[in-house]
Amino acid sequence: MTVVDLWLNALTGRAAAAFLGRSGNEGIPELLGGDLSAATTPKQLIATMDACGVDMGVVALGLSAPETDEMLSELAGYPDRLRAALVVDRPDRPVRQCVRLRALAEHPSVALVRVTPLVDQYPLNDKLYYPVYTTCAELGLPVSINVGVPGPRVRSACQHPELLEDVLIDFKGLTVIGAHMGHPFESLLIQYMLKWPDLYLSNSAYLAKYMDPALIAFMDSTRGKGRVLFASDHPFLPLDRAISAARDLPLSEGAADAFLGATAARLLRLD
Repeated sequence: MTVVDLWLNALTGRAAAAFLGRSGNEGIPELLGGDLSAATTPKQLIATMDACGVDMGVVALGLSAPETDEMLSELAGYPDRLRAALVVDRPDRPVRQCVRLRALAEHPSVALVRVTPLVDQYPLNDKLYYPVYTTCAELGLPVSINVGVPGPRVRSACQHPELLEDVLIDFKGLTVIGAHMGHPFESLLIQYMLKWPDLYLSNSAYLAKYMDPALIAFMDSTRGKGRVLFASDHPFLPLDRAISAARDLPLSEGAADAFLGATAARLLRLD
């Protein structure tokens, strides 16, 4: 069984300080039990993955972050272990972000694009994100979109799962992965996954032990197998806690394999 963590973070000291200094993020490490100094380099991430029995990880990198080019070069040294997710970090500059996205998408480590509406408070279906969705559709890159009530003390409306339907209708064929569990809208997301074949969900930043029993049953059903993907958000939510809880879910062997890595490997073409 190949185990894939769909959301890892390699945080420099500057990036960690910037996150903690942003209004609304107070108390997030305490809330999730993380140590932000525990993942600053790819080597550190791989050491943690080895200790936890995780084969591959997808590392979040800001599209306009100055350290992204250097980090991509480092990730290239571990092609069998690490991939990159490019995070839209200036949605107010959509042309600039798309130019950057097209340039970085040629890098062999790039496997995913992330949209995090809570950060800038634009709704996930806002017109500012549409150029990014268009570019991803053209490039064949899956898009991860945070949904549900976020942990930071900011408004949640920008991440309501109802907004996903606009994206799924306007960009048919684009693989969309809801991130950070979507709580408390699990029932709605199950119905959406039944309705929309290109929609998936990830439990990043959410311990599997707290997952809705109806969602767990869905994951083990014929139509739901392979629609929910494992992710930790390490080091915010420590990988050892996240993977331990994920392995304890009462899933059949096939459903567990799909959840822990097989679906991510297929969607992100990790093979």
